[in-house]
Order: sequence, then C-alpha cells, then structure tokens
Amino acid sequence: MTTPALLPLSGRRIPPLNLGPPSFPHHRATLRLSEKFILLLILSAFITLCFGAFFFLPDSSKHKRFDLGLEDVLIPHVDASKGAKNPGVFLIHGPDEHRHREEEERLRNKIRADHEKALEEAKEKLKKSREEIRAEIQTEKIKVVQEMKTKEKKPLPPVPIPNLIGINGGDPEDNDIKKKREKIKEMMKHAWDNYRIYGWGHNELRPIAKKGHSTNIFGSSQMGATIVDALDTLYIMGLHDEFRDGQKWIKDNLDFSVNSEVSVFEVNIRFIGGLLAAYYLSGEEVSKIK
Repeated sequence: MTTPALLPLSGRRIPPLNLGPPSFPHHRATLRLSEKFILLLILSAFITLCFGAFFFLPDSSKHKRFDLGLEDVLIPHVDASKGAKNPGVFLIHGPDEHRHREEEERLRNKIRADHEKALEEAKEKLKKSREEIRAEIQTEKIKVVQEMKTKEKKPLPPVPIPNLIGINGGDPEDNDIKKKREKIKEMMKHAWDNYRIYGWGHNELRPIAKKGHSTNIFGSSQMGATIVDALDTLYIMGLHDEFRDGQKWIKDNLDFSVNSEVSVFEVNIRFIGGLLAAYYLSGEEVSKIK
C-alpha cells in the first residue's frame, strides 16, 4: 500500500499566529455619529453667518445690501427720453399702467406731510386741558346726533319670530329641559348672591378667598365689571330684582372718569356691550347715558 507523497516542511509557508495587538495603527474609514453631528452644526453656523452678512449689513456706501437684481426683472426701468416728453424721467412698467417716478415721489411727500400734520394735531391736543377736550368731545357728539336726526331713515321691517318646536309661551314642554333651565338659573343666582355679599362693586370675585378683586385690565379701579357684564343675563333669566340692584349701583357709582390704563377689548365687550344690551332689553335710560 503506497502512501501519498508529503512535501517537506521547509517548502510550506505558514503565517505566524499573532494573538497580541497589531504592530501597525488601524485607521477608520468613516466618522462616528457624534462627529458627523458636530460637523453639521459647524456647517449650519457658517451658512447662517454668511446669510446674515449678505442680507443684514447696514445701508452705506461701504456696506451695501446683497442685491439679486430682481427689481429690474420684476419692474423694469425704461428710459423715457427715447420717446417721452420729459427726458431723463424713468417709467416703471406695471401690470396695468405706467407710473412716473414723479407721481411716486409726490405720493411719498403727501404721506410724509399727512404724518407730520397728524403729529402736530396730537401735540396740540396734549396741550389742551381736560375740560377743553371734554367740551370738544361733547360738541362732536351733539353734531353726530343732529346729523343722524336730519337724515331720513326708513324703519326696519319687523322680523317675525319663528314658532319653535316644543316651545309654548317661552317655556319648554319637556320636563327634563325645564329642570336643566331651573338649575342653570339657580347657579346664576348663587354666583350673583355671593358676589353681592363678598365683592360688590369690584370687577371680579375670588370665590375661594371670598374677596373682591380688581384686575389690572381695568386699571385696578373698582368699576363693577361683573355687574355691568351680568345685566343682560339677569334680565333674560327673569331675575328682575337682581337686575334692578345692578342698575341702581350703575346709576349711583359707575364713573368712567378714571386716569388709568385699561384693556380696550375688555372695555368693549363688558362695559359698552353690557350697557347697550341692558338698554336694548329694559329701555332704561341710565344704561344709555352711562
């Protein structure tokens, strides 16, 4: 039995086993995620800086704003000296008609003059006393009333009230709806009575502390905002005794001659809206006068 021929050991190339650390340094071909994120931040900061340098430089002869040249593309300037009467005047071509630069400059001068006139009128108003300003306001009111009386106004046609299903004489036929309505009325009376006891005359009531509170939206003054705001609700709910109490307080105590900063929005919806609604519902002259 023959055995296969074996090559001598000296003819084989066996790589040596190296279990230790490599003798040459290993270089990574990619960056870590954190390194990529830092590079992205640096790049975005550089782009932002360049954008700000282009678009937010001050107007001067040395530092001019970055101009893309879109003005001449969107509104081309054509020399009018070639075919116009006034040489040296540029025309601005719009979508509908030509507008001269002279007209544009005239419009700017008019706006500037109106602005200066308004400032002068405001300065003159500030020099006047409170009594003179009140007299002018009253004169304007009388003038407006007279103009309204002189105009011929046709009365508005009556608006028919539709017959709603389930309503009979103002009361719902459903007992469940009646109970809900009475509960809402009870809650309104509960809130009004507690305001009457703990915060009468103040703008608001802090229910937990049981103290009146005058918020700064009305200049921190006691103007009875809750009273005026609740008048129409009291009248609609049939709480006429409470409505009369509120009307009496308004007649005796409500005074708008206070020197303070107020919220125009809150004054409109609470005071003007509340008084107009109360006058519309009850016809009491005190609401209109106030």
